[in-house]
Amino acid sequence: MRTVVRYERNPDYVFRQIVDEMVLVPIRHNVADMDCIYTLNSVGAFIWDKIDGSTTAGELQAAVADEFDADPAAVAADVEEFLTMLESAGAVRKV
Repeated sequence: MRTVVRYERNPDYVFRQIVDEMVLVPIRHNVADMDCIYTLNSVGAFIWDKIDGSTTAGELQAAVADEFDADPAAVAADVEEFLTMLESAGAVRKV
């Protein structure tokens, strides 16, 4: 039986669009950690927007493939890598 993986955002991270850049900033004790600002491209920002605690990793992959008209197999690996990076940074966690 395959495990269904869902992610939720860490509320200590804020996402902002500044001019043409999309950034993810960890906020600890109401202070931004300026040493750990992450810049997201349009795909990363799209994924971040879809992470809600109920959407599965597979649904995220399908949404990216559909939105960006990309090969589902390539998207699956890229989305999985991106989610792993977000989890390592503490921006998301599995639920």
